[in-house]
Amino acid sequence: MKRLALSLVCVLFAGQVSAQGNCTDELIAEPGSTLDALLQAGCELTSDQISRAMDNPVGEMVSVPFVYERKTVTEPFFGTEQVIKNVKLIPTFPIRLNDRWSLVNRVVLSFPKVPINSDALSNVSFDANGLNFGITGPAPTPADLAGSTRGFGDITYVGLFTPNETTPIGNGKLIWAIGPTFIFPTASEDFLGQGKFQAGIAGALAYLGEDWTLGLFPQHWWSFAGDDNRADVNRTNIQYFVYRKLPNQWSIGASPTISINWNGVGGTEVDVPVGIGLNKTTFVGKLPVRFSLEYQDYITTSSGINPESSIKFSISPAVPAAFLRNR
Repeated sequence: MKRLALSLVCVLFAGQVSAQGNCTDELIAEPGSTLDALLQAGCELTSDQISRAMDNPVGEMVSVPFVYERKTVTEPFFGTEQVIKNVKLIPTFPIRLNDRWSLVNRVVLSFPKVPINSDALSNVSFDANGLNFGITGPAPTPADLAGSTRGFGDITYVGLFTPNETTPIGNGKLIWAIGPTFIFPTASEDFLGQGKFQAGIAGALAYLGEDWTLGLFPQHWWSFAGDDNRADVNRTNIQYFVYRKLPNQWSIGASPTISINWNGVGGTEVDVPVGIGLNKTTFVGKLPVRFSLEYQDYITTSSGINPESSIKFSISPAVPAAFLRNR
């Protein structure tokens, strides 16, 4: 993490050196000014400008969020509470394809810890995107639940095509994106993944206003290859986010993910969480960083492993993509 921060700081200085020095108060005050335009003009970006850019899920920022999730569930066999933990690294980087379109790439690397001894139990799969695991084989024993399994999970890739120009709406703007999403069975143990190659479609739709940020980030996957002994996948995740801006680059709100398993054991299974949390965007030295802490509670849960609540903490260092293009 330290090396990453240092390299991003170096990129920041490199971008400042290449600026043209034509920054004006009018350019800074213009609502439609992009980070590219500000940086090319030699403007020094403020915390507020960086914070608003980071509100855009398909914007002009290169980031590497570090996410820690802790989810409390109730297992259906003995009624005990168990905790699923997951650490994610999510490199996110836009590529400008031409003057009209960009491709925003998002890779999710997960490192889960599941409260089941995988050596004693088979036919278990873990979905890192929904932080859920399912058991389709024999019922576990108390000893099975007393152990744990950790390692590397499946890799998810999302590629979203988005227009470079946003659509003005009142005092805000509308952004949208669409593209493919894939999950690869890369888990270090079969137990920590779904064992299937998966493909599907993803999208993003968001309103970025003066005071509010509202949006949806849906993804759907179907399995098309992989281990024939593992269950086929037909799953949807819908992340929704609602944030109210506060002074000094704080914001309050939530970004939970609704999980829908269309191939559930008892039919379609839906987990619906609601949450509340705080974000703070600041500079650590020259490096822009967003800190986030959120609590979520489940108002509806699927049969089987019942989620109750979760806590999510993230640290997201970021730099404008223009720094990389203009080095």
